[in-house]
Amino acid sequence: MNNVRSMTGRIARVATSALVAGGLGVAGLGLTVGTASAHPGPAPLNAWPGCPEDHPQGPCRWCPGQPLPPTGNHVTNPVIWDNNVCHTYYYVYFGQGNVAQNIWDGDSPPPPPPPAPPGLITRHNCQQILGMFCPHA
Repeated sequence: MNNVRSMTGRIARVATSALVAGGLGVAGLGLTVGTASAHPGPAPLNAWPGCPEDHPQGPCRWCPGQPLPPTGNHVTNPVIWDNNVCHTYYYVYFGQGNVAQNIWDGDSPPPPPPPAPPGLITRHNCQQILGMFCPHA
């Protein structure tokens, strides 16, 4: 009986250590989330069907009989427009579209969203936030 308790205690300590280490690792990743720079998307190497090769975001052209423009997921993000007429459309940032979350139908698509705010920890405020753990660069 005593061996079972000591084994259970060891397993609990190992599991707790693993969870704490994993949590600290994830927390460390969260500190640098805002420092990455995003590129406009989607910009495939070759243009999407209906889009010019030199400007794959648009203006693109779709007419009846052609496959609908790819949205990344036609089930959760379908293109909803009149399938009986031709359309001029643009690929835009996700959430800015008017016929799908990333497709704008018509002229003058919305401008890109503003850039993300700077990262939580910068060289200038590192000492106040991390104290002695701030790397000196």
